[in-house]
Formats: sequence, structure tokens, C-alpha cells
Amino acid sequence: MKFRYFFIIILGIGIFLQFSRMIRKEDYFAIKQEFTFEKAPAKNTTYTFTNPQKILVYYNKNSEQSKRILKNLYEIFKFAKINYTLKDIGEVTPTKEYSTFIFATDTYIGFTREMFDSITKEVNEGKSLIFLNMTPYNPFNPMAGIKNLSDSTLDASSGIKFNEKLFPGIDSYEPSAIMVSHPAMNKLELEKDVKVFAKSGENIPLLWERKIGQGRILYSNVSFFADKIMRGVLNQWIAYGNEWYISPFLNTKLMHIDDFPAPIPRGENKVIQKEYKMSTRDFYRNVWWKDMVDISKKYNLVYSGFIIIDYNNIVEKEKMKRISDLNLKDLTLEGRELFMHGGELAIHGYNHNPIVFDGNKQVDFKKLGYIPWRSESDVAAGAREVKSYVKELFGSKVKLYTYVAPSNIGIDEGMKILKKNYPDLKTISTVFYGYLEEGAYVQEIGANPQIPGVYNMPRFSSGFFYSTDEMWNLFNALAVYGYWTHFVHPDDVIAEDRGKDKTWRQLKAEFERTIGEVNKIFPYLKPMKASDLTKLYMNIEDLKIKSEKVNNELRIGSINFRKPYEATIRIRNKKIKSMSSGTFKEIYTSGETKVYLVNIDKENVTIFLGD
Repeated sequence: MKFRYFFIIILGIGIFLQFSRMIRKEDYFAIKQEFTFEKAPAKNTTYTFTNPQKILVYYNKNSEQSKRILKNLYEIFKFAKINYTLKDIGEVTPTKEYSTFIFATDTYIGFTREMFDSITKEVNEGKSLIFLNMTPYNPFNPMAGIKNLSDSTLDASSGIKFNEKLFPGIDSYEPSAIMVSHPAMNKLELEKDVKVFAKSGENIPLLWERKIGQGRILYSNVSFFADKIMRGVLNQWIAYGNEWYISPFLNTKLMHIDDFPAPIPRGENKVIQKEYKMSTRDFYRNVWWKDMVDISKKYNLVYSGFIIIDYNNIVEKEKMKRISDLNLKDLTLEGRELFMHGGELAIHGYNHNPIVFDGNKQVDFKKLGYIPWRSESDVAAGAREVKSYVKELFGSKVKLYTYVAPSNIGIDEGMKILKKNYPDLKTISTVFYGYLEEGAYVQEIGANPQIPGVYNMPRFSSGFFYSTDEMWNLFNALAVYGYWTHFVHPDDVIAEDRGKDKTWRQLKAEFERTIGEVNKIFPYLKPMKASDLTKLYMNIEDLKIKSEKVNNELRIGSINFRKPYEATIRIRNKKIKSMSSGTFKEIYTSGETKVYLVNIDKENVTIFLGD
């Protein structure tokens, strides 16, 4: 009798095993990755504003330096929803409706005496005046606290060091002269009532404040606000100069792993052999990924992984063949590990060749080891391969929404082709800082101007190694946009240029130092996947903000309000006591100002202030 039951059990197991060989396991263990990007219905404020905050910006249309500063101002104010008016330096305009005056110019040729007198009067009565470029010929120089001045300038002042607080992270690091190097007036004597915020490596005052009557002047004795790398300092310098300043803050942190999932390099590597005495494959399986999972738990991170199907140089559709079973195993295991730990799967490419074509003058194909694609139909074939393997390995419910270009190289033509072949594509993430002349697909945050329905959400820093310049990069971006995206590659460990001749233990320690310092300075940043960040941005994409201070009430009205959004609010000489709705948290004190992180949960919000 017992044998009969034993026989039945063995037979059942055999039938199950045979059946399991015949079915597609992914159909039963499939993963779901499907997001909706639909916007909520919009609501508009019902508040009536009689004297809303408004800024007057002067620039010089004949100055290239002025145009470069203006580009940074435009991008900052677009994201921050700042209400401003732009005027050429020679134009005369009434000043009463403006609370702050900004000069984004290096020349004052054409500036009228009438406007000089009018702005001087407004500042003395309590308004703010901010200069974003130095020149010995600024008519406001004596008023700004320059007592004596020689017209000589340094060829370059190097670095910047803050001796006063401005914004979290911004005032904590000293970037190298490679990052910050600009002319400055070096032979000047300042009045005793000037408050210097930052100096150069040569001890030259770069940023200072001077109170005039009831108002104030913020002076920039340097030309670095024309550079994208200084955009965070620029935003917070202007914020400090206002009585109050409101800006959306996405409040997130993202970690991208490029080339993951991807085939693991074969054989042995001398760096790994020396440190771990194991094969490259065993190292990535048993050491690297385990450490990455531990780091994600320790520092509260979520990974977005960007899949590469194969490291081949095939760019002709007729040569695209079935990849090896070993590569398939790598992709399956890595992908499922990514999903298991809450991550998102996204696109890096069929192979690691950027979507550029023969004849492109900006990409050095030979130096980079890349091969230009032959045609649009070949790119389309590569996209079909990616989608086919993703479906085979992870099921039909995994949609691909985000693309990262190999080596961050790309052109609009290639991105448009991608969108045709990945209909779910919603986001392109390459780099915020980079060089167009080297083929980098350098981005601004927001809707892609060339591809309807696709958003640019660039990354701000990269690598496992620690660098104060990288910290400067990411904190300047955080000081405007409120999010941080960092990217690494698994093979950074063994790459000569990206590994910095360091062991994995050293790189891991430096990586943790980077993340740890960001977490310490911004402990409230929320971990997020790539697609979630895009949805967060879309919520504020067409948002408009109006604000007005009446006695001890700061009224904030949102136009195109859809869902609650977070913002930073800097307030001078007051504290937030309460809000009509939403929440607030004080996060920083800078001079006479306090910076708050607030949640705006309705189209009409009143903030109640006190001493």
C-alpha cells in the first residue's frame, strides 16, 4: 500500500516536471511594470492679487555674456514659476510694480539716468537690487559698497568659498579651479558695512550684500553666472535677495545603473583577481550586486536599471542573431533581482552603440570604439530585439518608459527614431552638464522640444569615486530642481578611466561617502524610480504660481494646480507659524532668511507668519 502511494507521488512529480518544461514560465511568474502618465484635472486659484511678487530683469541684447546669463535665468525662472519682466538695458519702464531689480549684464551702455534714479529710490524704500556680473563701469558700484576701485581684473579668479550660509550643500563645498574660474575685479576696497558671502581662492570678495536705506543690494564681483554649473548658486542668490521666494522642489533622489541588466564580462580581470581571487562573473554575482543591494537598504535607494542585450557592434539588421543562453541567463537573473528590490527596468539599447549615423562630425567613433548605425530600419530592428527579449524574459506586462543613451551620446534624429519604435517611451535621461561638441546629448529639465510627449530628465553626477567637483555638480542642481540623479556602471570597477585605479572596496567606500553626505544634508529626499520622477515633473509642468504678502499673511495661488506639490519657501525676517492647509518644515537658516520645505495641497494656500 505504501509503495502504491510512493509510486503515485513520484509519477505526479514527473508529470509536473515534464509539464513545466513545455510551458513558458514567464507567463506564470511574469512581472508587471505599467504606469499611467495621465494628468489630473486642473484647478485655478480664486485669490485676487493686487500687488503680486514680480521681478524686473535688465539685460543687454548686444552682449553675449548677458545672453548667457539670461539663458540660466530663463531656465531657473521657468522651473520656479517666477513672474518677471525682461527689458533691454536702454529701455525706460515704470518701477512701482516690481519688488526686485536684477541686472544680468556686463555693460551699461545705454542705461538711462531716469532709470538709475528710479531704481535707487525704490531700493532706499525697501526693495532689492541684484547684480549678476561684475564690471568697473557699473553706475551702481559706489552704492553697492565699492569704496575704491582699480579697473584692473584678474584673468581668472579660482574657486569659491562661502563664509556665510546660503543653501544646503551649496555653501559646504569648495569646487576646484577647473570648475569655477572667472575674471573678477581684484583691486577694490569695500565699505565697512558690506557683508561678504563668498571669496575666491585668492581671497577676492565674489558675492556680497549691502543694506541701503530700507532695501538691499546683492553684488556679484565675478562673471560665473553665465555658466550652467553655477545655476544653483544663482537661484539661491536671487532667492536670498527677495523678501520671499517660492520654488517647486521635486524632493527626490534616483540611482541609475547603466548596463544593467547586461551580459557579464567573461574570463578573469586582474583587478578582481588581485582583490577577491575569483572570476569576473562570480564577483558580480556574489560581491558587487550583494553590496549594491546592501547600499540601497542602508541609504534608502531605489535602482533604475538600463538593459543592454549584447555587447556586439552589430548595426545591420540582417546580422542580428539569437544571443547565447549564457547572456540570456545574465539578463534574466539581473532583471529579476532588479524587480525583486523594487527597481524599474528601462532601455539602454540593443548594444552599446549610440543612435548616431555615419557622417556625424561630433562623435569620434574610432576613439570610443563605436560603429555608426547604417539606417533607421537597422535602429528599428535593434529596438524590436530589445522588446522581444524583454517580453520573453519578463513577460508582456513590462513596459519600457525611460531611455539612457550609451555614453550619453545622441542626436535628436536618433531620439525621434527611438520614440517611433518604443511607443511607451516617456523619458530620455542623459546629462545635464556636458559638451555638445563631443556628441553628448546635453539636456534641460522638461518637455523635449523635438519629440512631443517625451520629457528630458537628466542626471547630475556619476561614478563610484568621491569628488568634491561632483558634489558641487549635484548640489547646484538640487538647489534649483530639488532632485538628484546619479548614475554608475557595473564595469566602472574594472574600467581604467572610471575605476581611478582603485579596488572595489575603495570605490564602494567612496560611493557610500557620496550618498551619505547627500543624505545628511538632504535627509528628506525620497527614493524614486525614473518614471515616477517624470510623473512628478508633469504634475508641475504647466503650473503657475502667484504670491503676495499682506501684513503677516503670505498668500499663494496656483494656476493649473493638479495634485499636491512640494516647494521651498525662503522668507526674510519672519517665521512660518501655520498654514491654511498643507505642511511645512524648516530646513535652513541663512542670515535674516529661513528656508522651509512646504507641501502645497490646494490651489489656494495662506501661510501665516510671525516673528
